[in-house]
Amino acid sequence: MARIDRLRRLALGGVVMTLAAGLPVRGQAQAKPKAPMQTLTGAAAQKSPQADLFVAYEQALLDGGLEAADKLMSPAKRAEVKEMLQAFGADGFKQMQDEKRKSRVSPAELRKRILKVEITGDYAYLEAKSDRPNVLDVAAFEKTAEGWKVTPVRR
Repeated sequence: MARIDRLRRLALGGVVMTLAAGLPVRGQAQAKPKAPMQTLTGAAAQKSPQADLFVAYEQALLDGGLEAADKLMSPAKRAEVKEMLQAFGADGFKQMQDEKRKSRVSPAELRKRILKVEITGDYAYLEAKSDRPNVLDVAAFEKTAEGWKVTPVRR
């Protein structure tokens, strides 16, 4: 019995050492190499596809509501919005829409507020100055078969 426990410890130790060395363990799936992150700032960030989508999504939400913004959302964002509607109701969405309309800026001004876009593979995050002091607005995007879509922020 003690010998079996010793053999198990040795085998486990070998697996741990193999993993620590970065070598594949038999039966272990090879991890995909992580895509390099690209950071866009200034004019490059403001002219990016993610910036275009950020501006279009904000305008669609304010002008046409959820129906207009739907085509710009990933399936995960649609699910998130559905949950929010269940929690806050249509009246809650209307209140949010009304509040955002009060501080609405032109699409050109909204674009100027974009500070940075970070792209890693099929995912991207955008940071923009908010109309609230010392606050950044963050938007997330996912590349789908139809192109870039707004997706829930998960950092």
